Amino acid sequence: MLAKAPVATVAMISLRDATVVFEGARHPALDRVSLRIRPASWTAIVGPNGSGKSTLLAALAGLVPLRAGALVREGEPRVALLQQDADNQLVATSVRHELALSVPIDVAADARAARIAEAISRFDLGHLLDRNPHRLSGGEKQRLACATVRLEHPDVLLLDEPLAFLDTDARARVIAFVQETHQRGAAVVWATPGEDAPLARNVVHLERGRVVERAVEAPAALVERAPRRARTPADVVLSIERVSFGYGDGLVLESIDLAVARGECVGIVGKNGAGKSTLLTLAGGALKPASGSVARSLGGGSVMYLPQTPERMFFAETVHEEIAFGVKRMRASRHVDDARIDEIVRESVRAVGLDPADAVERSPFQLSFGEMRRVAFAIAHAMTPALLLLDEPASCLDRAGHDVLAALVGSRLDAGAAVLVASHDPAQFAGLCDRVLELDGGRLVPGLGFS
Repeated sequence: MLAKAPVATVAMISLRDATVVFEGARHPALDRVSLRIRPASWTAIVGPNGSGKSTLLAALAGLVPLRAGALVREGEPRVALLQQDADNQLVATSVRHELALSVPIDVAADARAARIAEAISRFDLGHLLDRNPHRLSGGEKQRLACATVRLEHPDVLLLDEPLAFLDTDARARVIAFVQETHQRGAAVVWATPGEDAPLARNVVHLERGRVVERAVEAPAALVERAPRRARTPADVVLSIERVSFGYGDGLVLESIDLAVARGECVGIVGKNGAGKSTLLTLAGGALKPASGSVARSLGGGSVMYLPQTPERMFFAETVHEEIAFGVKRMRASRHVDDARIDEIVRESVRAVGLDPADAVERSPFQLSFGEMRRVAFAIAHAMTPALLLLDEPASCLDRAGHDVLAALVGSRLDAGAAVLVASHDPAQFAGLCDRVLELDGGRLVPGLGFS
């Protein structure tokens, strides 16, 4: 989403004792935060999930009301905000139309065409121009969202974890774009759990909505697990044989063979748009293969798929209702009473590192992206699926969130479930998976650097 204003030679935004409070929250999302963004500065906003980073960017963009304090703009800068979830700022029915809408109306026609062509090349969008933006992969959406922001030529560039969901090539493209934008004089404000902070000149640390003094932590590292026993045919939970699938006239997956056993976690690595999400939805049964077969041996258990953007699965007014809904349906035949369901909900919330007293009565849509992901993990914990499908589960997680993910996967494997994880980043598999396969050109091959 873009907060548009006329172009000016001076770009400066100040927050003065800004306080933001969301309904139902026990603590302010921002608590008397003062921040001055100077022209040509680069500021990293660092903090754990739920610390207020996204809210701070939204406040700088003027998109959330302040309970107290003030937002001051000097020189009427043009401000562009890249949101954490690209779906929230894509509005057109095609990539081509999305790009056209993103160029300011005061740009001449010839300059407009040149600017769009450059963005298409920069972010490798040429083969996607006629696609619906909301049907792209997570990484492709993120590239498109970055292109729309570039087309705005902002004086102040606000970025909410812009490298999430991106493979190595796309990350390099985005970093280069931000560096060039900064070099031409724009101010950059970059929210991150911490790993991207070295790119910035200044670092602001947030904790529970307040600016604090804190050293930058090293990127989170997952704890290694001991390899589990080799699978046997009798243990197979998911069997995919000679599966092909495509959208329209093109094949996305071709002759896929894959078996995942009880107590086994298998990783699927691949570039953005390689078909990882498609493979997971085929494994879960939401899509039907064009050819081949998918068989699941669940032993009376269930399948659960957690998408890249967890808020897409939320619908209830509170976190409690969100988790309880699935538990009630799953346990209806067992006549589980409300007291037991409440106990399961609270235990699941605690298991993912959230405080039940603070979280269960809040709207899931008021949580940070990382907290939403933890609620999705809590749903998986409560539902105890026999087959758990995780799509980019580590994106946007802080160090504690990585630990929660590892604990969730470990607990399901210990219970005899099978887990299939997709990610663009093979480093995320080190503490989770027993083996890793790479999806390349629509086919599965052994993952590089993995057994």
